[in-house]
Amino acid sequence: MKFENDFFIALNNWQKGWNEDQDLKAQYENELKKVCVSLPTKYKTCNVPCYRKRFLHSDELIDVVYNNEKLEGLTSWTIDKAYAEFFKGKFRENAVTAAIFEHLPIEDEVILNVNQLWKCSDFTEQLESFNTENSENCEAIYHFKDVQGEVILDVPLKGSEIYGLTGISSPFDDICDIANIPEKDRPKVFKQLIDDGAYIEEITYVKGQAAQNAIRNTIQKFHELLVRVKNKK
Repeated sequence: MKFENDFFIALNNWQKGWNEDQDLKAQYENELKKVCVSLPTKYKTCNVPCYRKRFLHSDELIDVVYNNEKLEGLTSWTIDKAYAEFFKGKFRENAVTAAIFEHLPIEDEVILNVNQLWKCSDFTEQLESFNTENSENCEAIYHFKDVQGEVILDVPLKGSEIYGLTGISSPFDDICDIANIPEKDRPKVFKQLIDDGAYIEEITYVKGQAAQNAIRNTIQKFHELLVRVKNKK
């Protein structure tokens, strides 16, 4: 399998991030989609559930919970449930909750299984060759490698797929702040903690059926509110 230089550049840009610049994100999405079209199927499938942590805000709940669909374009998920649950778990003051979504993707939803790439000698060898003269276009790829278990999907967020909810989080980021660990180094540090069995947390997630019960209660409250508004007209 021959990986073109444009593929490495597009993957590196995606993993480097866009600092909340949605126009830049759209550009990176289009570039990544283009270079992944001709990849073998094994790099665009995932046969295990994927997880994504997302802080939800009040203005998003109608779409995510009530309408059961919020379109976000391409997003990064992980096959590592523990990684999704505990990393970046710090409660955000402007968020209603931190939600963990669980989704078993079908083939057309998988843009790229990054985790699978790192199992391929063609990829690692060609990346090393490309890196010789293009190190600036490989920094993010080498930084993250396969520690995040990343799978890039094109799927909406659905309240029906929420696996866990919480309002208070891990003090991991606080500890990193005290230890002056840079943001870019925290994924590897956290992955090592997980591998060593050191779960830093303050509370346990509301998971599974209990989380879905909370979603159903929220939907019911939305429905009651909409009925009251309609009756007042």
